[in-house]
Amino acid sequence: MARKKKPPKSPASPPKNIQKSSGKSDTIRVPRRSLNYLYISLVALSFIFAIILRVLLCWSNPAVNAFDDHFKPIFMIMDSGTIPAKDACWQCYHPPVFYWISAMAGNTAVAMGVKYPQILKILQFIPCFYGILTLVIVYLILRKLPLSDFSRIIAFATACFLPRHIYMSAMNSNDTISYLFVALSIYLLLIAIERKLHPGFLLMVSIVISITLFTKYTSYVVLPVILIVFASIFFKKIISPRREVVLSFILVILIPVTLLSVYFITNIKTYNTPLPWNVAKLDPSLIQPRDDSRFDFFSFKPWESIKEPIIVPGRLHSFWTLIYSGMWYDNEPRFVGFLDSNYDWWRHYNRWYKGEGKFPGGNPSMSSLTKSTAAGLIGLGLVPLLLMIIGFYSFFRGSWRSWTQTEEIDVVKINIFPALLLTNAAGIIALAVRLPVFSAAKASYFLNSLPAFAVFLSIGLMPCERNKVLKWTIVTVFCILFSLAILHILHIFVALT
Repeated sequence: MARKKKPPKSPASPPKNIQKSSGKSDTIRVPRRSLNYLYISLVALSFIFAIILRVLLCWSNPAVNAFDDHFKPIFMIMDSGTIPAKDACWQCYHPPVFYWISAMAGNTAVAMGVKYPQILKILQFIPCFYGILTLVIVYLILRKLPLSDFSRIIAFATACFLPRHIYMSAMNSNDTISYLFVALSIYLLLIAIERKLHPGFLLMVSIVISITLFTKYTSYVVLPVILIVFASIFFKKIISPRREVVLSFILVILIPVTLLSVYFITNIKTYNTPLPWNVAKLDPSLIQPRDDSRFDFFSFKPWESIKEPIIVPGRLHSFWTLIYSGMWYDNEPRFVGFLDSNYDWWRHYNRWYKGEGKFPGGNPSMSSLTKSTAAGLIGLGLVPLLLMIIGFYSFFRGSWRSWTQTEEIDVVKINIFPALLLTNAAGIIALAVRLPVFSAAKASYFLNSLPAFAVFLSIGLMPCERNKVLKWTIVTVFCILFSLAILHILHIFVALT
């Protein structure tokens, strides 16, 4: 990782009109016009800041600064006009949608006279665009559910200022397109449920899911989500006759399953496996450093990440600690190194990171601003995590229905999100068991569950509105958390420019 300042040329107090109600309730009463104006303003402000942060980091981040080289399969398609073989390069095993779209955009740019290396920057901004669109879909999903405006705006803002999503939106990778299409599949499914499984919307869901499955293997979470949701509709008798539910399920699943089956059969004939994975070309378990013990799936030690925010020996085995810290900070460093002028230390660290040398020991020159920002983000990030857990528990207990007016169809819609979160987690755990190295415990893999995070955070926030002191304490904590995220990204941007 380069440590130069210049990127390389190549690859609040409440408003006065808020008054307390005269009844016994401790809730806050807001005139409808004021609430709408305040709500819309906060949503717009959060989204504008989200765009600015992602664009700034993407603009300043060197195009080659990413976890993997996704440019090669794109250029191979641009040169040949065909999708390369799964074993033609290290990243070629991935499903082709991201690479094909990028290659078409690249060829268009070339036809307009764009030269290398500027073409790299254009390709880098495509995932940034996907990341921004994902936030739009997350907001639309929140609007489809019986949630309060207070909880909805905080949940949406959390998605806007989540550091891991900002990082991934600044890199050229196929991650953000999978987040986008998983979220889009869920949003269209919500509309289809509202429209009583109208065939036209079901067909749209089917087409979008078909595309989703060919963005990245982690996007396969949409399949069990569809199964669980239709099972819920069937057994709760939301729509009758039940035969219509079964036929609707077949309509949704037929196209994606048929395409996926053809894909699997072709891969088995050609590569002897339904899901090619070029681990034989570069096996991370033979290269990456790891602790003596395998992953511990029953420990959570965020205080270790507060003390040392990047991965170091002895702290590579706590699965949930790695996931959590990576969600709020650059623990598998791609950006933090730009904040430090100690080039020699980072050179040795990167050699250790790649399995080519010994760990250089603690970094003696990491600035107090970098350390305090990391500690603040990881420490205060426990608040939304706790509220999400409360929301998750409230869903299964059923208490969330007492906080808002809900119908049975709302229960069916909410069922989407635990299904999404649990199947996403199961897939990542399975990968970590198969490949017990830190690169398998990436927070980025969990961002397919970004809509679920936002929904459960919102559910966890709703009971807090009843207590004025608790409500404004939460507002203060989240404002500090968002401010730290803004400061962190701007710090990286300034260091890179």
